[in-house]
Amino acid sequence: MATIAILIGTPNGTRLLAASVEREAAIMAEAVLFKVERDALPVPLWVQCGDAGIAGRLTRYLVELQTDLMAAGADRTPS
Repeated sequence: MATIAILIGTPNGTRLLAASVEREAAIMAEAVLFKVERDALPVPLWVQCGDAGIAGRLTRYLVELQTDLMAAGADRTPS
């Protein structure tokens, strides 16, 4: 079990999340990112973990999630 810290810079302030399980960390970070206005994305984030594999997976996932959210926001633009 690893200790995972995720720092997310949002327009409303910085959020620090901590978890001991990778999936729990992802769910908490998703909840923060889903609340960020689409035009404010991407926001900076840092993942810290003693296990480099976990840190890399979470970082890639959260960057890809932001990309998907930005694309979804563009799809919702009125024509």
